[in-house]
Amino acid sequence: MISGGAFDAHVDTLAVLSDSKSFIQGTSNSEKPTHVDAPRAIASGVSDLVMAICSEAEPDSKSALKRMIGIYEDLKESTDLSLHLMLEGCEQYATISSATSGLSAASLTWNGENSLAGGIGSDKGLTAKGTQLAKELYEKGVNLDVSHLCDKSRRDLFHLDFQLIATHCNCRRIFNHPRNLPDDDIREIGIREGVVGITFAAEFLGEKQDMEAVLRHLEHALDLAGTESVGFGSDFDGTLTLPQGIEDCTCWPALISFLKDHGWDQQLINGVIGDNWRRIFQTPGKDR
Repeated sequence: MISGGAFDAHVDTLAVLSDSKSFIQGTSNSEKPTHVDAPRAIASGVSDLVMAICSEAEPDSKSALKRMIGIYEDLKESTDLSLHLMLEGCEQYATISSATSGLSAASLTWNGENSLAGGIGSDKGLTAKGTQLAKELYEKGVNLDVSHLCDKSRRDLFHLDFQLIATHCNCRRIFNHPRNLPDDDIREIGIREGVVGITFAAEFLGEKQDMEAVLRHLEHALDLAGTESVGFGSDFDGTLTLPQGIEDCTCWPALISFLKDHGWDQQLINGVIGDNWRRIFQTPGKDR
């Protein structure tokens, strides 16, 4: 495998779990297997998972938030994986901040706009409330994720001059989709020593959806942001369609072999598969 293990900066597995037991014991033989569980992830060389809570996407957001926080806290105590909590949509930040002190990353919005900012499909900028919350989160060392912000809100956030990350985004130059980042934004994240996590969500890859497509996005992001500012954010359990050759979290050994076959050296593989994200999540944002 690689030194340190694979670091996946975005999985939505908390949203599809009914309890922590199934994740710990494994779901591959269940009626509805998840893309990620502890036995398969550990066996495949995964060391870290950023587990997103996206309660804004749920019909009953308050109960969904409570359920996912409870499962996450159980998992933190029960698995050898290093888990990091992310909030995807921050309308209920006050609730989650009182329930857990372990928030590592946050996106102000999910897909739509809210009282803080504009999400994908919106042309709304950061609101005064969103600007204040972004400053508060950053001061607490929470990594600010731009993945679901619209172009205007993302530009407003850049103006705050913080280090920023994109946990699960691809390159708009390779495939023109609003969830993919324009070149200038990828370059800007690299200048600020953040990381862009290339995602496996097939709808963001382009017409061809396979490992070659993933590679094209990876190499374009590397050209723009630099070798220390690109990683992976799979979006496992948050997407219905994955590229050919990637079925679930058991993909990492094959993906590493694929990168080696395409001429990547070990240092570059180590960084993109794990070390670049480790740098981000092991040191709070305001201290870097």
